[in-house]
Amino acid sequence: MIVCDLSRIEKSGAGWKVGIGRKISGALGLFQGQTLFGSCEEGSMRVFLSTLRLNPAVNYFRMYLEDVRGSLAKVTEIIKDKKINILSGGAFSFGNLWVSEFILDFKGVEVSPEEISDEIEELGGFVTIRELTELFPRSFELDSVFQIEGNETEGLYLSLPDDFSAKVGLTRKSALYAVLKAWPRVKALFIDFYTPETKLLKISARIRDIPGSLNALANVLKTYVDLQALDELHHDEVSGQWVIFGVLVIGELEELIEKAKELPTVLKFEAEPLGWKAR
Repeated sequence: MIVCDLSRIEKSGAGWKVGIGRKISGALGLFQGQTLFGSCEEGSMRVFLSTLRLNPAVNYFRMYLEDVRGSLAKVTEIIKDKKINILSGGAFSFGNLWVSEFILDFKGVEVSPEEISDEIEELGGFVTIRELTELFPRSFELDSVFQIEGNETEGLYLSLPDDFSAKVGLTRKSALYAVLKAWPRVKALFIDFYTPETKLLKISARIRDIPGSLNALANVLKTYVDLQALDELHHDEVSGQWVIFGVLVIGELEELIEKAKELPTVLKFEAEPLGWKAR
């Protein structure tokens, strides 16, 4: 299960202040004074954080499987054959799909996470929407330490010092919003920063909980939008409710909204520009 949220960041003293809403803090069990371990890739505009100091051999995998007999078993068999240690795993259903999650430890094995990804994809039977699945191997090589600040009344936030922010690629004029993605199973938080020039969108959609609804919506979205984060909200009371963050790269916003609303499986669709004005 992925939980996503939006944060408007601001310059604060000798660093950047990133707000953490109740949605994210509740999913990860964050509290004032808690220590987080983190890292970043040079100039990536992304920070990786976790309450656990996981070793670099630990990788997180997530994929959609068609709800057919044996799909999950085939994936598990690949992992077992390579003698990879499964630290955690599980699956939940959504309509005619199964969302499968694994936390794997590759320490001491000769196969790489990329090779496992390739073998899984060769099985077929998957919903081929890479932008939505967040299917990726990502090692957690966490080498910096941060602390959660704030309180229950004013809200929690994370302060990133200037030296770390510069490594990520943040400058005083470079960032406006951050999209937060929480993975409760690995106690991980990914923060992506977006510049004012980026056509970032917050999309809210409610679709019919029937086979093919998600696939139809995704096919329309990927024509216009580079999808960044998806909150399935399958855990909420209203089934079929989705929140998606993405960057408009082709076409106009009005055209995207019109095409999405034409789908018979879409009950409600809204797209809000963040930090920029649509025509």
